[in-house]
Amino acid sequence: MKILTTLGTLACASAVIVLSLTPGAGSTNTPSRYFIRADLLFTGTALVKGQVAVAVEDGKVVAAGRLRIPSGARVLRFQNATILPGLIDLHVHDSPQLLLRDGVTTTRNLGEPVARLRPPYAADGYPRIVAAGPIITVPGGYPTGRLPELAAPVASASEAVATVDMLAAKGAALIKIGLETGRDGSLPTLSSEEVRAIVSEAHRLNRLVTAHVLEGKGLAIALAGGVDEIAHMPCLGVTPAQIAELAKRRIPVVGTLHVERLSGRCPDGVANARAFIRQGGTLLYGTDLPNVPPRLDLTELSLMRQAGMTPTQVLIGSTKLAGQQLGIAKLGTLAVGAPADILVVKGDPTRVLSALAHPLLVIARGKAVN
Repeated sequence: MKILTTLGTLACASAVIVLSLTPGAGSTNTPSRYFIRADLLFTGTALVKGQVAVAVEDGKVVAAGRLRIPSGARVLRFQNATILPGLIDLHVHDSPQLLLRDGVTTTRNLGEPVARLRPPYAADGYPRIVAAGPIITVPGGYPTGRLPELAAPVASASEAVATVDMLAAKGAALIKIGLETGRDGSLPTLSSEEVRAIVSEAHRLNRLVTAHVLEGKGLAIALAGGVDEIAHMPCLGVTPAQIAELAKRRIPVVGTLHVERLSGRCPDGVANARAFIRQGGTLLYGTDLPNVPPRLDLTELSLMRQAGMTPTQVLIGSTKLAGQQLGIAKLGTLAVGAPADILVVKGDPTRVLSALAHPLLVIARGKAVN
């Protein structure tokens, strides 16, 4: 997908409550633990009803569910609202502040110059960022023509392995490879042998490998090479047998269905996603931002619904399952010990996903978003 070079300025459509939640600020007698109380709680897997709460201390969730809140505790109360984990976008190339204000508390950058690569980090006012660095490809392959600064071309399996080592040493939390073949199949790509070498080395270093794939030809290489994830829903010249194989192997797909529709080059994305889900496949939330507006992408969530997912399944694919792909313990859940990335929205998003458009409170790593 082409990365846009400029971003439009969008006004924030949803009010976010700004609170000072620095534990113990200004008084040694102020308790460091605080509670968020609402009517509903989505844990990352299931909905809990009836005067539920989450307790936060030192940037972590320390309790969640139907809690007894002690007298004198610091409590943030919301009516007709749902508490849920912060959302996770698994495919971006930028992480603007607007994402955090919309409740997207973690992003995964799947293509940036090696000079900007660093280990997972979290700057105040921005989402947590997990990055892959540049995309391993071949000379002349995607994305060298359009976005050479995002490409790490290699000419052999040994060069590919050395590039994996270099990226991991610089902080890459995963490895991304480019297997786009073009509509006519003329773009050169890594061979299945080179992909297998990349996957083997990445696994040795405890990294997964995600593949930029759009066409059936590239998907065949990805499957033969044993990749861990597909970074777009394959959408051109893909066979039913390939979709079935993806589902059978339990290889998750980050949908990016909205940007595929916008590009006009991928007519079969939602249909393939529907077949994939029907056969038990896992579809995860990702946008390919900034090729879509720099916000929570409600259109992407709607397209996931059109592909056959329930609102709860969409939420799971945007929280717990997405967190598991990042390998950060309990991220995307409200389990005890999870990072305190928390979103409170009006209404019940397990019934109506558009409720996510109205954040009442966003907590990132235990602190309210300014």
